Amino acid sequence: MFTTTEIAVLVIVALLGHAMALFWHLAEKRDSPLCSTRIYDVPLKKGQLQREFKNSVLTPLHALLLVAMLGFGFFDNDSWGSFLITLVCTFIWAEIWHYFSHRAFHLPSLLWIHREHHRSQINSPLTAVSFSFLEKLIFDLGILLPLVIADQFISVNFFGLAAWFIGYLVINSFSHANFEFRPANYNRHVGKLMATTIYHSLHHSRYTGNYGLGTRVLDRLLGTEWEDYERLYDRVCSERRPLSRLKERT
Repeated sequence: MFTTTEIAVLVIVALLGHAMALFWHLAEKRDSPLCSTRIYDVPLKKGQLQREFKNSVLTPLHALLLVAMLGFGFFDNDSWGSFLITLVCTFIWAEIWHYFSHRAFHLPSLLWIHREHHRSQINSPLTAVSFSFLEKLIFDLGILLPLVIADQFISVNFFGLAAWFIGYLVINSFSHANFEFRPANYNRHVGKLMATTIYHSLHHSRYTGNYGLGTRVLDRLLGTEWEDYERLYDRVCSERRPLSRLKERT
């Protein structure tokens, strides 16, 4: 039913979240230069890593959903043009869906869905793969079901969709580290558009604001970006002074 290439890509998509967690764990243990700029000099809560590892069993859910959708005959366009269109459209839609679903999860009536992820106020290598089952399911279906509908009209490409998932899993892992690997001048050019690890770390430590993950666009347009973000970035990356308290402001 599936080609060898499709199976290989599905395995990558299923395991990449854990592979990235292992990458950050080894980088920290070996004092990699990637881990030289610490964001928060605050210890993890007792039992956090064990809790996150238990939650991470749910991470490959998106791969299982992709298997089911491929099995039903969706996403079978294999042209290069459809690959590029699918990748771009998925990126745009995912940014929109992530922002608004994430912000909705912070409403008092829906916070119970998102609370498990936010038990991690300081990020660890496993925070990026630690979600409740319902949150993971809602996020994945919110990405995939509109593409199933779109597939009836524009013929979606599986590999373009898988490429987005691969990029997302890498970016999501970087965004949940407690180290900033981007240069000190990042926010003077690319960083005006793209988010950073510090950007998302503020969301976890302060519990609100900075809802975007890949980009800053919707936060800036809708007024939900923390106003001291760039100053904090300069402090951590230029002055090399990590924050020592969760609610610390600059």
